[in-house]
Amino acid sequence: MDEFAPGGDVEDVFTDTCVLFAYAVEGEKGARVLFEESTFDKVASERIKREFVSVADRHQDIHRELLEFAATDDLDEYEPTDLHQKNDVRYVIDLYSDLSEMDDVEVVRRLNELINRLEKARDELFETDGVLTVLTLDGVDAQLVGQLRGVVENEADIRVLCDAAAWSRNGGSGTFLTEDTEDLLGSDEDTGSTLKGGNVDESSGGLSDSFADFLGSENKSIPERINDQIVSRYDTDSSLQILSIDDFLAIEAE
Repeated sequence: MDEFAPGGDVEDVFTDTCVLFAYAVEGEKGARVLFEESTFDKVASERIKREFVSVADRHQDIHRELLEFAATDDLDEYEPTDLHQKNDVRYVIDLYSDLSEMDDVEVVRRLNELINRLEKARDELFETDGVLTVLTLDGVDAQLVGQLRGVVENEADIRVLCDAAAWSRNGGSGTFLTEDTEDLLGSDEDTGSTLKGGNVDESSGGLSDSFADFLGSENKSIPERINDQIVSRYDTDSSLQILSIDDFLAIEAE
């Protein structure tokens, strides 16, 4: 298998929980290239490991509950319980939609396949040498948490960003990979023109630079606004390059 070698100065990448799921559970093509064909060091924090295990446990409960209904041909009677996480609700909706298109035998096979895949995923990620480096980092910076709350809604995402910033400050490349388009990457519509400091833009109507920049922050992408807070708290060396897997691989292939 040909190796995908790092370009530029990037030697390691910090992986979000959803990136680990994309590889070890969903087997997405880009994630497989990243983990199996590249020479980048893949890094995560203990927090991300705990989050992966927690999400996997909740998904397993969902799978087993669905399997009980499917085994008695009562899948139509299934009503999810104890779904306290927004992502869990979305997962159940998507999974149930897929299962509703299958016959009973396919449903049982699919659910057993998901259960087995999640069990194997833990061993592959956390027990196999060379797949993932899990870092033990200091506790989160409460001040940065407070600043990021003005940009990111999800509290777990905020703490993951704090881990990534701490890794970047301590010698990491600063490249943070995620598939979270809702909270971290944003959509194309979220990306607007960024007002530059030092000049008064005509659209500011003659406002001072600092106030125009304040207003312009609403036109920045989510990653730009996240980095504004990180740089404000620390310095530019701590900033993150927040990318999807596919965008990162495309940049490195240039």
